[in-house]
Amino acid sequence: MKKMNSSAIDLFKHKMLLAGMINILILSAMLGIQGAGYLGISLGVFAFLVSFHSCWLSATVTRYVRGRNARNQYRSSRKFFRGAVIYVLFTGMALSAVFILFGNQLGTFLIRDIHISICIMIIPGLLLVYGVSEVISGYLQGMGFYMPVKIFYLVRRAATFVGSIAGMKFLKEYGEKVANLKHNQAVTSVYGAFGTMLGILAAGLAGLLLLLIFCLLFHGEMRYMRGKDNARYQESAMHGFRIMFHLGLMQGVRFAMLFSPLLLNYILYIRLCRKDGDSAPWVKTGGFLFGEAVPVMVILILGFTVLNHKNMRQLAGHWKNQAFSQFREKVFAMFLGIFVLFLPLCGAVTVMAEPVLKCLTKDAGKEGADILLYAAAGAVLLVLEIVTYKLLEIWNETLSLYLILLVSFVAQTAFAVVAFQVLEAGVTGIMLGMMVQALLFIVLFFVKFSRRLKLTGNQLKKLVMAMIMAFAAVLVILLIYQIAGKKLSAGGAMAVSVIPGFLLYLAAIVALQIVSDKEAGYMPGGGLFLRINRMLGR
Repeated sequence: MKKMNSSAIDLFKHKMLLAGMINILILSAMLGIQGAGYLGISLGVFAFLVSFHSCWLSATVTRYVRGRNARNQYRSSRKFFRGAVIYVLFTGMALSAVFILFGNQLGTFLIRDIHISICIMIIPGLLLVYGVSEVISGYLQGMGFYMPVKIFYLVRRAATFVGSIAGMKFLKEYGEKVANLKHNQAVTSVYGAFGTMLGILAAGLAGLLLLLIFCLLFHGEMRYMRGKDNARYQESAMHGFRIMFHLGLMQGVRFAMLFSPLLLNYILYIRLCRKDGDSAPWVKTGGFLFGEAVPVMVILILGFTVLNHKNMRQLAGHWKNQAFSQFREKVFAMFLGIFVLFLPLCGAVTVMAEPVLKCLTKDAGKEGADILLYAAAGAVLLVLEIVTYKLLEIWNETLSLYLILLVSFVAQTAFAVVAFQVLEAGVTGIMLGMMVQALLFIVLFFVKFSRRLKLTGNQLKKLVMAMIMAFAAVLVILLIYQIAGKKLSAGGAMAVSVIPGFLLYLAAIVALQIVSDKEAGYMPGGGLFLRINRMLGR
């Protein structure tokens, strides 16, 4: 069986997550914005809990198992795996008990709408299935079985796509009958979202079953490996549990502070701004936010992450091998790629938010366009935050990472409260708070570590030029849209405005020679400029 490595699996997971965001956009369009609100809010809660509980499990288990196998401690590897499973089951069941006991209260607290409780009740099962799957996949990777893990992620994503749509259609039809009896059309949306969540849970169970089948298939080979164990000392399962529990607290708090601002700000928005009894308006806001804007934002970020995956892996190698000049050149090329390619792309989505939203949903409106506008703009800051976050991890600056995260998280929460209560920012305060956290994280990083990067004056000049050109391209796209695009359909407006604007922008970048061949070879998406330079004979 062809073997891969954990880096390739991480890249594949990013691609599968990108496909998952497309799945959410399709489901949102089929459910309508009200149903997208119930689904998106439920998935937002699930994503927060996964970031705290499970998203780091696979990489951690892989690292520990591989380290023990390198010392022929195969029995210790198995016991560590058992300890990780105990951790997942213990913490997962504790969270499940909270949801079972306080499900109705959580729904009322989140959005002042008891209907969402039926969707939230699926989350404990999802969390347990996801956590156990990540532990098993991490163990298989640590034992050297990479292809089965890749097959698992592919099958689970395909099953999620089919199961979510099938569950949504089946229960939405049933919900329509119940809604007619109760004379409450919100029931249709709730049942549609509930069916989607059931379909996602069924897909997760199918993926977990596939992993267990792989474990049975490789049982003989694993037993043979354990037979070669010659270590005098063997760790216990409880030792593995203690390691995972301590790591869980550290990693969980870190990821929770990183990923929770949007959900937290949305809850603050409802609690501090929306005072009337009708929950439909803020459920609709949740649909635009979590069902439309966030998936688009994540697609943009994941696209850059996939292109930048190899660079991040090489960065860690350069720093470890003390190849500091190559490290700094690659870091500069990554920042150049953000300003040259990612900034104008996100800027185009920002100024074209209304036609983009019309392509995604029939319920496009000013509120949705405003949310998508800020989400696309915030994607640039989030990508910069992710890059600086990864640099702190590579440098092993754990204390600085936690302090910067804590300061930026507290500041954004305080800003959100002020925005809602004092500034009356409304729905825009949700996105502005997230942008404040990312911006403050970036600023604090450069204040403390800019000297370590040692960017030259010429490099800073190129970054400034790239930023100016990107903003100029966005203005050109907006101008074309205002003159000609508004008269066309949403798709036609995007084509007429964005394509000429980007062609003019690329021509200007090449003419000014902002990106050299060496920099293009390093930067994510730089192959585009290499091909243009070859076509022009440069």
